[in-house]
Amino acid sequence: MLVEFHDRSFLGEVEERLRVHVAHLHAVEAFGQPLHSGGGGSGGVEEPTEGHDQDGPVQPGGELVVGGPPEFVHPDRLADAAAGSGTGAGFEPDQARWRTPWEHRQVTIVEAHHHPYRWVLFTGICGVYFAFGVVAMSIPPLVGEVRADLGLSRGSMGLALGAWQVVYIVSAPVGGRLIDRLGIHHGILLGAIVVTASGLVRAAATGFGSFWLAIALFGVGGPLVSAGAPKAVGLWFGAERERRLAIGIYSTMPAIGGMATLVFSNSVLMPLTGSWRATVVIETGAMVVAMGVWLVVSGRAPEPPMAVVPPRGSVAIGRKGLLASSEFRLVLLLGLGVMFIGHGLGGWMPEVLREHSGFSAMAAANWVALGGLVGVVASLVVPRRTERHRLPSAMAMILVAVAVGVAAVVVLPTVLDPIPVAMAGLRAAMMPLVLVALMESDAVEPSNTGVAYGLWFAVAEIGGVTGPLVLGRVADTSAGFGGALLLMALVCVLMLVPVRRMRRFTDRDLRR
Repeated sequence: MLVEFHDRSFLGEVEERLRVHVAHLHAVEAFGQPLHSGGGGSGGVEEPTEGHDQDGPVQPGGELVVGGPPEFVHPDRLADAAAGSGTGAGFEPDQARWRTPWEHRQVTIVEAHHHPYRWVLFTGICGVYFAFGVVAMSIPPLVGEVRADLGLSRGSMGLALGAWQVVYIVSAPVGGRLIDRLGIHHGILLGAIVVTASGLVRAAATGFGSFWLAIALFGVGGPLVSAGAPKAVGLWFGAERERRLAIGIYSTMPAIGGMATLVFSNSVLMPLTGSWRATVVIETGAMVVAMGVWLVVSGRAPEPPMAVVPPRGSVAIGRKGLLASSEFRLVLLLGLGVMFIGHGLGGWMPEVLREHSGFSAMAAANWVALGGLVGVVASLVVPRRTERHRLPSAMAMILVAVAVGVAAVVVLPTVLDPIPVAMAGLRAAMMPLVLVALMESDAVEPSNTGVAYGLWFAVAEIGGVTGPLVLGRVADTSAGFGGALLLMALVCVLMLVPVRRMRRFTDRDLRR
């Protein structure tokens, strides 16, 4: 029998019911005797005779063992019997595997899936993801200056802002597979190097073509970071609440990085340097620092406690298997909508407040940063407190709040705009909720996390591309930014349909 080591209340019940002492720190295994041996000798397994009291105490001949982390297929699931119960390759029919304290060397089992170094490694991941957000948001606060310098229309700027998402669609599946093959240390490092190059090249752009290519380069390195972070969380965080907390924290890092960029670009860096190019170079320096920290903490990391390969007798679910899952496909659709809303509003909201509402560049950036702060708090609190069967309800409430917020920017007096902008900031909490739904999908396990997240980002970034592009195109028409925001509110309402369908899977798990 295998149970999670940290579930001590359950272990106590097992001890009481079976009248045995659970092996606390040592576990060994040996092959048992034939199942059909006459007379049911020691080590055999017999069918109970008629009239036998099956509710009575069981007297096992060996030890009840606490299964260690390597025996898990997924942090929340017990391993398939093939991992350690004798149903995998090399198992002989009519043979039982029983764990006894004398035939094989002892193996000390500790709570390895609670390894203390997990938080050190997680700090390095957060640093890289923070810098990821800084570089990604280095242009939106400077849209006016960049457009004037490079001679770009609103539509052209929207196309450039969505360039890295276009590349993401193609590069994300490749990046996911690379993460699974290279591991998180080399994969995230490679991604950070490419993101740094993107920041430096965009500062040297001379026209639309070079500017588009510089931003598109971000989409080559970004997937390695995006897929590497959840891969690391899946390998190092076994407890459900800890894993949800970790997802919430790292999901806020790009938002915090983007918020810092919004605040400091126009209030500190632009007055200090007088150049949008120098400002972008300084902001790219954040990734250089994060890359150095990642080199140190990941280079000293021990082996991850979670299994990275499927157990004996099973095959890892690949791309086709993932796409065959209706739950996984629904999460892909949710990701597309979330990215459309998030990137569309994130890329244009500072300009909306400047041109539509009449705020100065500094005031617009500060109010958008306030919305980002609301999103950060929501991302930290909501995923950790939302159980799986309540995910659809939480998503629905956030979508309604965002729809009301962006519509209110159009209809309310300008002086009240900071309030709906803060409401629209709740959209940031959608990302970790969808990522939790993805990680807890039946088809996703540690051995295919990179592939799963690569596919997810590839589909989701279709929304990331079209969001800024559609808002920019609509804003260039007679509808202006008012029409663009009302269109975004309509998209939020339409997203309630797939969110409702998500209940079919979350309620099914509740009934199990």
